[in-house]
Amino acid sequence: MITVFSAKNFRLTDEQFEQLFNIIRIAYAETEKEVWGEGYVRMSREELQHHIDNDEILIALLYGKIVGGIRYYKIDDETYGFGLLGADFDHKGKGIGRALIGEVENKVKATGGKKVSIEILRASAINTDFKTHLAEWYQRLGYKYTGVLDVNAVYDNPAKWAKLVNPSHFDCYLKEL
Repeated sequence: MITVFSAKNFRLTDEQFEQLFNIIRIAYAETEKEVWGEGYVRMSREELQHHIDNDEILIALLYGKIVGGIRYYKIDDETYGFGLLGADFDHKGKGIGRALIGEVENKVKATGGKKVSIEILRASAINTDFKTHLAEWYQRLGYKYTGVLDVNAVYDNPAKWAKLVNPSHFDCYLKEL
């Protein structure tokens, strides 16, 4: 059975922190090769620790072992976003992502939030089976496609976007709770 906890409240051991970091690192390295190229590391350990300290990271456990994580954050009074969703590929299909997103939605509702958004980074001219499957999965979870955003229009970080190996954009989705 999958259980979801706040990483901050759970007080991860060093070994558990590394498990979480590697799950997220591997998930993004495998699923965003067409965007960033080989060997991409989505975030540093310091960035992950910062998100944990801000109580923005939820972890999924299966039989006491960390098998996934997700970051959620407040955008405005009504809207929250999530990202850094990663699940251990060895446990694919067991509902880890669904459990993590469900807990994000529960936390958003508990704070009076009304909407949850997600942005999927995708190479503009390359369709991959994974990104197609991911878009369909979010829609099955009730997220509605709202359009495309240029990466530079969303996040002011030209140095980061200069590292893209292919022109890319965000596919945006929103769910009303």
